[in-house]
Amino acid sequence: MLLCNLDGVITPEASISVLDRGFLYGDSVYEVIRTYRGIPFALPEHLARLRASADYLYMTVPWSDEYITQEVQRTLAAAPRGEYYIRIVVTRGRDCRIGLLPEPTTQPRLLIVLMAIAPEPTLSEQGIRLTIAKRQRTSTAALDPAAKTGNYLNNILALLEAQQAGFDDALLLNAQGQITEATTSNLWIVRDGVVETPPTTVGMLHGITRATLLQLVADLGIPHREVILTPQDLARAKEGFLSSSVRLLMPIRQVDEVIFPVCPGPVTQKLWQELLAVMEKAALA
Repeated sequence: MLLCNLDGVITPEASISVLDRGFLYGDSVYEVIRTYRGIPFALPEHLARLRASADYLYMTVPWSDEYITQEVQRTLAAAPRGEYYIRIVVTRGRDCRIGLLPEPTTQPRLLIVLMAIAPEPTLSEQGIRLTIAKRQRTSTAALDPAAKTGNYLNNILALLEAQQAGFDDALLLNAQGQITEATTSNLWIVRDGVVETPPTTVGMLHGITRATLLQLVADLGIPHREVILTPQDLARAKEGFLSSSVRLLMPIRQVDEVIFPVCPGPVTQKLWQELLAVMEKAALA
């Protein structure tokens, strides 16, 4: 089931001009949110990151958070009852001609897309198989991965590389050989009894679910740290998982030749239950 809201018009399908800069150049920003009990989870945090990404691209978002929230709610109300993947896209807009420099009269466009997802989130028992991609993560000095833009070729090529090698997804290294993240998810491992995740300084998206999990492990008193990780560090991991807004937690089964001892591990299962409890509380608020 697909439902779109383009510039306030709700329709099963939407179209934009071939001269739209989001289409031509990936000159856009976006956020992905999931609903839980029909309520978009962490929408204010996602909208704050949307604006930060737009600022990075020298792009104006002319709509208030209240207006975007209202349009998300209006689109959900027009959809059948259920749980949804929500994609909010702001493209810089349509120029009158093709050229890299945006025209002064170009106006941004707002697109909201709903797609139905499973009614109940489920923690995978199978887990995911990852490979270390040969393709490097985009440098923060070039196009900072902290900005969630429509230009996703770096991630797409890494994912294609992984799947052609028989894996489900890829972990990307920066120029220093440090692990950054997977193609659409942040990385976590449990090593020597400590939950570890790379710091944002390595060049990665500042995940909303990642921030929630960092708060959770702190509240639960679980030993944790943000630390530089290399592929060699994975050999000592007892368990691991990826985090993202839609999948929430995805246990890791294997990274190249390293097979994790347990999948999903006890810490992963504990954090899964605690994350659902946070989302349940937010839905009832």
